[in-house]
Amino acid sequence: MIQLCTEKEVRDMKKYVKLFFSLMVCFTLSFSLYSVVSALEEPTVTDNSETVVEEIPEDSTLTDEPEETTEITTPEETDPSTEQTTALSEEENNNEEEATTEEDTDEVEESSIPTGTGTPVVSGQDYDVSKSKTATELDENYQTKVTLSLPSAETTPVTDVVFVLDRSSSTTNKGVRDSINSMLNELVGITDASDAEIRVGVVGFDYQAYVLQDLTELNSNTISSIQQSVTDQTVSGTNIQAGIQAGSSMLAGDTAVPNSNKYLILVTDGISHAWNDASGNPTTVWAQGMSDFLVVQNGANSYLYFDTTKSDFNDVYNLSSTDSQLNSGYEVPVYNADGTEVVADDLTENQYIKIDEYDQYLTGTEKGVYTAAHAYADVASTYNCITVYWRNSDYPIATQFMDWTASGNAGNSVGYNIDSIDVTEVFQNIKRELLYAVDAGSVVEDYMGYVKGEYNFDFVNDASAMNIQVGNESYEAVQINDNTYGFKPYEDGEYGFVLEYIAGEGAKEHFVWRINEPISNLARVSLTYTLKLTNPKIEAGTYGQYDANGSLGYDGLYTNNSATLYPVDTNGQPGEAEEFTKPTVSYTVEEEPKEPTKPEEEKPEKPDKKDPEKNKGADTATQTNMGLMLSLASMAVSGAFILVILQKKRA
Repeated sequence: MIQLCTEKEVRDMKKYVKLFFSLMVCFTLSFSLYSVVSALEEPTVTDNSETVVEEIPEDSTLTDEPEETTEITTPEETDPSTEQTTALSEEENNNEEEATTEEDTDEVEESSIPTGTGTPVVSGQDYDVSKSKTATELDENYQTKVTLSLPSAETTPVTDVVFVLDRSSSTTNKGVRDSINSMLNELVGITDASDAEIRVGVVGFDYQAYVLQDLTELNSNTISSIQQSVTDQTVSGTNIQAGIQAGSSMLAGDTAVPNSNKYLILVTDGISHAWNDASGNPTTVWAQGMSDFLVVQNGANSYLYFDTTKSDFNDVYNLSSTDSQLNSGYEVPVYNADGTEVVADDLTENQYIKIDEYDQYLTGTEKGVYTAAHAYADVASTYNCITVYWRNSDYPIATQFMDWTASGNAGNSVGYNIDSIDVTEVFQNIKRELLYAVDAGSVVEDYMGYVKGEYNFDFVNDASAMNIQVGNESYEAVQINDNTYGFKPYEDGEYGFVLEYIAGEGAKEHFVWRINEPISNLARVSLTYTLKLTNPKIEAGTYGQYDANGSLGYDGLYTNNSATLYPVDTNGQPGEAEEFTKPTVSYTVEEEPKEPTKPEEEKPEKPDKKDPEKNKGADTATQTNMGLMLSLASMAVSGAFILVILQKKRA
């Protein structure tokens, strides 16, 4: 057995081993003591599940939590019905605004605007002028351009005209047919040069009504056929009611054209001795007539009166439809079953009015006028009606009927007696009626949009901010004085249109647009001006809803509180005041963007000398690792020391 070490060397080695372990114990105790001290100073214990934090007084300047922010409703989350009042403070502000608005409206200054009482040609009817009002969306400067148009800018002007012509020879003898065709020649030249359209239909009537020309666009290609239907041959016998009803049906068939653009022109002397029964068949009444009361009369002689008092038109017209005077039981058809016209020899004794019944029943002429007048009143309640007539002294009830159509009591009607006015002049007036939306002397009064505490639109009182378009021609504003502007200058220094701005606080601010020349349906006139919203909201959100022409009925952010047309017709008659629609606008205030936060790099916390509390519990793992490294280093040093000593001993 080989002996590696002597006994002395073994004793020395044991001594050094004991020394090594003693050093290790010292280092271990030192490390343990350090760890205990560190643990006593550390208030936070961290593991993978939870963190226990020592309660400390809250200091807003030291917290890392974000500040609370007010939630802003996005446009998608906003209820449209409440969107207009986003920036208002509940019921108190609303009540205050209502009271103020009412007060401001009551205080609007009076101006020299026509009162608009009455209708353009008759009383009791609306003068429905084609018109429109539009507004652009607010731009970045909170400005909008508003346009008033006459006629409406939203449709191409189309006018329907139906001539209802008495086919008797008198219409030719009076030169009426030639005058109609001359007027049509003039209208063709106008329509061919514009985007507007006039459609013409022709109905002729004797005992029955005939469609001689369906509604046809008037142009250079169609005028010949239209004029030919106007000069259709003459026939005896008159049933004015049938002609009126046929003309009305033709107008009603064109549903694309508004009733306000439809005209029925009746040409007759008013003498009618037939009407349609419930089945639409022409019917009349015969009676013993002439001075000897022996000859039964109808046809050309049925115009004779068989009573001695000569009935008044108003008395006849106001009879109830069930009155016995209208229901004699003697009505007979105009035509036999074979289509031939009924004559006196075809009648039995029970089919005509007797001598002693003259004062009990209406004659054929009286009932013919009664039915025609009521048919005319029905049509005039819906469409524009014009009569061209002449007097017949032998039949006063017929002339009274025609005078009634011109009196203003027949509905939307105007009449021309060509015994008093040259027939050429009559049709020049009718041409103006067909062409012009409103005549010179018409006025528009426009008040700016305003609700106290909510919004306020101001008129931009600058010539460069307004213009007028007449057909295809544009006219810039010419400043006459500080608040008055002219458009379309004349050689004499006057203007076709004048705008006068009236400054005022709140709801009083407005302007007056004076129309000094006729506005044609064939050449639209559009006034464009600028408004500015002076008090937009600053809180984030969407305010108002955009409606370019006011057709959607939104509430709030109206560009104008009101815009009113006071029309004058081609006869110089004032019409009922008419309101334009009220466009609305909207705008959005964006929320201010927050600066993006960069993620912080992970760095060991440095002691905060100003705030010792923040140093508690900082990086315990780092301290533990340092202790372990010191222990290992001590062991390595001790081992190296022992090896050196052993090496020396062997040597």
